[in-house]
Amino acid sequence: MKYMGIDYHKQYFVATTMDERGKVLSKEKVSTDRDSIRGYFKKAGSTGEVKAVMEACYGWEYFYDEVEDLVDDLIMAHPLKTRLIAEARIKTDSIDSETLAHLLRTDLIPQAYAPSAETRDKKNLLRYRSSLTAIKVRIKNVIHSVLARNHIEDRSFKELSDKFGKKGLACMRSMSLRGNDTEILNQYLDLLRETESKIKAAESRIRAVCKQDEICRLLSSIPGIGDILAVTIRYEIDDISRFVSSGKLCSYAGLVPSTYSSGNRTFQGRITKQGNKWLRWALIEAAQRAPLFDMWLREFYNRISKKGSKIARVAVARRLLEIIYRIWNEKKPYYKKPVTVAL
Repeated sequence: MKYMGIDYHKQYFVATTMDERGKVLSKEKVSTDRDSIRGYFKKAGSTGEVKAVMEACYGWEYFYDEVEDLVDDLIMAHPLKTRLIAEARIKTDSIDSETLAHLLRTDLIPQAYAPSAETRDKKNLLRYRSSLTAIKVRIKNVIHSVLARNHIEDRSFKELSDKFGKKGLACMRSMSLRGNDTEILNQYLDLLRETESKIKAAESRIRAVCKQDEICRLLSSIPGIGDILAVTIRYEIDDISRFVSSGKLCSYAGLVPSTYSSGNRTFQGRITKQGNKWLRWALIEAAQRAPLFDMWLREFYNRISKKGSKIARVAVARRLLEIIYRIWNEKKPYYKKPVTVAL
């Protein structure tokens, strides 16, 4: 068996190969174009089995997909935990690759989860929709700044609760501003319309995914979780069997309190926020609406809210994740306890 540590970069990678005794057999710097990758790994794997490790870094997907079938086993290392194990004052690509090979040989690699290409494709669609939403918010903010510098005094427009509703948009289209601002405003409104159109198209595709996936349909039965959040949660978790308990899943989402312990004293602070930020975001979003539609969650929220609304919201988010863990494993939909919301 040969062990290979790979320090991957966008334009090149450094690979160190060693035997079972830790003797370095080769160390090379190779271009990341497909032909160079395949040529190198065919040569490296010509004699004996090869087990390789790389860190979960920016753009890892391309390299991982290219190399996965060229070695006997390819492991994804958790970069932060790897640094804690092998922190060094001198840091180079060569040293990094050799350190990874040593950790792999001694079975000390803190492994990170590498989702399948299909899962990554679903995540890319969700990220695309999120980026469009961020662009939409930014365009609206710029439009507000254009209106502010022109000090709009139209009372009917100022009294509108939604400036970007049908009436508000019609009013902005009819405005005559100073200098180039009329054209600038209309161009931004065109961008906003185009962005909203793309968001609707992306959401339509996400909802189609939700209808076709059994787990998504089960998750959408939980109060506060619609089609978009169901798909987000399903593919951010991906494989529920990775987690031996709901507590481990909550830790993965960063929804557990930080703990400081010294001597006989233990203090628990705010949530760690370490873990999957997209999963945590989806659960916090769901937690804002869930108590409105479920009596049990409403009572739970009200009891915790005495400590603060934010604390209660996080508590509901964690409770929802515990419910998700049970529903996913049991393959049964959530039994809702309806609550009447005063309008």
